[in-house]
Amino acid sequence: MRHIHPFPARMAPDIALTRIESLGRDKTVLDPMSGSGMVLSQAARSGVSSIGYDLDPLAHLVSRVGATRVSSDLVRKRAFELLDICSKKRKRSAERIVLPWLDHDQESRAFVDYWFYRKQKRQLRALSFHLVARPFTSNRRVTDVLKVALSRLIVSKEPKASLARDTAHSRPHKTITTNEFDVFGAFVDSVEHVIHALDASSIKTDTRAYLGDARRMSRVLENSVDAIITSPPYLNAIDYLRGHRLSLIWLGKGMSKLRTIRSRSIGTERAGTDVHSPEFASLVSAIGLEEIPTRQLRMLSRYFDDLTKQLDESARVLKPGASAAYVVGNSTIRGVYIKNNELLKCAAENVGFAISDEQVRDIPDNRRYLPVTVDNSNSLANRMRTEHVLTLTKPK
Repeated sequence: MRHIHPFPARMAPDIALTRIESLGRDKTVLDPMSGSGMVLSQAARSGVSSIGYDLDPLAHLVSRVGATRVSSDLVRKRAFELLDICSKKRKRSAERIVLPWLDHDQESRAFVDYWFYRKQKRQLRALSFHLVARPFTSNRRVTDVLKVALSRLIVSKEPKASLARDTAHSRPHKTITTNEFDVFGAFVDSVEHVIHALDASSIKTDTRAYLGDARRMSRVLENSVDAIITSPPYLNAIDYLRGHRLSLIWLGKGMSKLRTIRSRSIGTERAGTDVHSPEFASLVSAIGLEEIPTRQLRMLSRYFDDLTKQLDESARVLKPGASAAYVVGNSTIRGVYIKNNELLKCAAENVGFAISDEQVRDIPDNRRYLPVTVDNSNSLANRMRTEHVLTLTKPK
C-alpha cells in the first residue's frame, strides 16, 4: 500500500481494515486522533462513513486528502497552472509576495532562515503564496492535494526542499548548508505520487475530517458513532510537530501558533501540576513507577489526565453496546519502562468502559518509521518495540 505522505508510526492497515470490514455500510466509524489517516482511508474505500479529528494541521490535511474523491486530471491541470503562475511571476520582487504569518513574525522568519536555503525559500514562497495566502483556485480539494504534494518535498528522509535530514521521522537535524534542489522541478513528480497513492477512483465515500481536539469533539453527536478505531500518541515517543512544522510554516502556520498546538497535544512532553488524581496515584503504585523523578511523574500524570478526558469524550459519542479499538505502544522515561496500556485501561474503566480484549503485537522496524540509521543504541527504537490493541466496550 502506497501512502500519500510520510508519517511516523502510522497504524497498521490490517488493524483498521479488519475492524472496518466487520461494520456495515450504514455504520459510522470515528478516529478521534486520525494521524496519518489510515482509518479514514480504509473506511472510505470500504464504503463506510467516517469521521476524523486531529489537532495537528498537517495530520488533518493528510488524513482528509487520503479519504477524499478528487479528479486526477483536474489536479494535474491545476498543478501545471500553478507552476506556470509561479514561473511568470518569478521576476517580481520578493516584497510583492507577502506571507503574513511568516513575514510579520521575527521568530518565524528566523526559523525559515535556519532550515531553508535561498533558492528553496524563493520557490516555496511563490507556491505558498498561490496555495495559501492567495489561492489561485477556489477548488479546495485540488489545493489540498497540491499542498500535500508540496509538503512531501519538505517532510522527507533525506534533505530535499529543506536543509534537514530525518524530517519524515520528526527528528530533523541540519546536515547541509547549501542546496540546489529544484522545488518547481520536483513538484510535478510529487503531485503524480500523491495521485497514484490516493487512487481516488477506489474511494467509495468521502470522510468528514475536522481540525480539532479529541477531548472536545463538538461536531459529533452523543450516542451517534458505531465504532471507534484510533491510536493515541505514545508518551515520550514521537514529537510529530517537530518535523511537521517545517512543512506547516509554508502552509499558513507561524511559530507561535505551532507552539500553542504542540502544548495542547496529547502525549506532549510537558508536565502537569503536582496535584494527581487518586486514580493516578494508586496506578503509579500498582505498576511500580514510584522511582520516576518528579518532573517526569508530572508529565505522566498529565498524559493520564489527557487520556481520561479523551476516553470520556469517546464514551459520550459511542453508541451503547458498541466498541472502541485503541492501539497504544510502550515507552520509556529515563530508562523506566512505562506501561501505557495500563494507563489507558485505567482511564477507560474510570469513564465506564469495559475492557473486552487485549492483544500484543511486535512493531516492525519498517512501520515504526525510524531514522535512517538504526542501531541498538537508538533510544527511539528502544522506546517503541510492541503495541497493545485494546478493545473497549460501552455498556448498553
